[in-house]
Amino acid sequence: MSASPHVSGGFLKAFWQSLALLCALGWSMGSCTPTEEEITPDAGAMLRFEADTVLFDTVFTQVGSITKRLKVYNPSKNAVRISEVRVGGLGSSAFQVYVNGMPGPQVQNLELRGRDSLLVLVKATINPTSAEQPFLVQDSLLFSTNGNQQKVKLVAYGQNATYYKHNYTTAPAETWTAAKAHVIYDSVTVPAGQTLTIEKGTQVYLHRRAKIKVQGTLLVEGEHEQRVVFQQVRQEDTYRNAPGQWQGLEFLPASQGNEIRYAEIKNAVTGIYLRAEGATVPQVMLQNSFVRNMLQNGVLSHGGNLRLQNSMVANCGEYALAGLGGGRYEIIFSTLANYANEFIRLSPSFVFDEKWQANNNVVRQAPYHLIVLNSILWGRQDEELQFGAMGQSSSRIIRHSFLKTKAYVAEFDKLGNQLNVDPLFRDGPNSDFQIIKLSPANAAGEPVAGITLDYEDKARDAAKPDAGALEVDY
Repeated sequence: MSASPHVSGGFLKAFWQSLALLCALGWSMGSCTPTEEEITPDAGAMLRFEADTVLFDTVFTQVGSITKRLKVYNPSKNAVRISEVRVGGLGSSAFQVYVNGMPGPQVQNLELRGRDSLLVLVKATINPTSAEQPFLVQDSLLFSTNGNQQKVKLVAYGQNATYYKHNYTTAPAETWTAAKAHVIYDSVTVPAGQTLTIEKGTQVYLHRRAKIKVQGTLLVEGEHEQRVVFQQVRQEDTYRNAPGQWQGLEFLPASQGNEIRYAEIKNAVTGIYLRAEGATVPQVMLQNSFVRNMLQNGVLSHGGNLRLQNSMVANCGEYALAGLGGGRYEIIFSTLANYANEFIRLSPSFVFDEKWQANNNVVRQAPYHLIVLNSILWGRQDEELQFGAMGQSSSRIIRHSFLKTKAYVAEFDKLGNQLNVDPLFRDGPNSDFQIIKLSPANAAGEPVAGITLDYEDKARDAAKPDAGALEVDY
């Protein structure tokens, strides 16, 4: 039996009247608005920030920084109205912000739901100054909520720089000083017959795929307390020790008289590359320098002449030192310790061969001559040496050195060498190659005329110097 139209209409009318009354009452009591959307005027409803400072490391003038992220949280169960987010210096500030996608320097009337967050993106662009050293740039990001003002500090270290773009070629007798950083975008070429001199304390930064190509002569004139550093552009913690961020230093066949003193070369693909051509052979001397964190090779030579003295090579994905296709190699008072913890390394760290082969073809074949004296050739693998077949004109002499090898015990277990004996570094896996007092490398070397100081300019024992780049600390 169906309800009459009169009864049905009266029922619906009463229903809608009751519902309207309930909603009106609920609205007045706030019950129809979710708690997290109900805006509170409470002065105690403060924002929370994931950090009290947005810090940028080196920011080169004229070049914008990376973008950093700042999360801003509303820990209250109710929503808050942020009346203003503002960079303190407004349009004159070195810092630019986006707040939830809205550009600054000033954003107003933001509503932040209860227990929700918003995202602030911050970037720094710094104008050039006359300062020679890195300088501090500061501002604040100000948040106004319910009569409260909270702030997050914005801090950047600005660095004036000289920029090299479009495959820059140096001028005759060009000199780079430490007054500004030097930033290389693609490559810098030192032409044949010309010299690039890099003075003590100079910082050289290279972008991805950038390199320095030397056809002439490179003179790096660092000092113990003011080393010349070749490094990547990115300076954030994530990139500080990451390999493969630039290409390296390349010495072409006619390059002669190269001297690299008191330098650090880090985070490249191959730190130093020498390439001979016929009888034209590049020459490089590396003294009191550190080559580390290479994606492939610390030093790779295809027939070049190389001298390492009081130097260190560490943490390379393939070779610490390879001499292929002949060449002359002198390793004196040096530490080559290839732990390479970031890599799965299959090759030995130290490889020498008369042949240089590519795609199963011999590219170059010539005699090699190797002298290792008072040095440490070490790594985490059981076999760290590999020598190709030697003709009668090649030679290798190793004395008073520490070697990690099983295949060459019979050849090198003499002349004061110590094979497979841990030299006891202070913290080798973390690239601290200072030997401890109880190290068997302590007093294991023999004097070398003209070398009286170690990597850090500590005096070497005149009668019984230590093996490796570093004398024991007493």
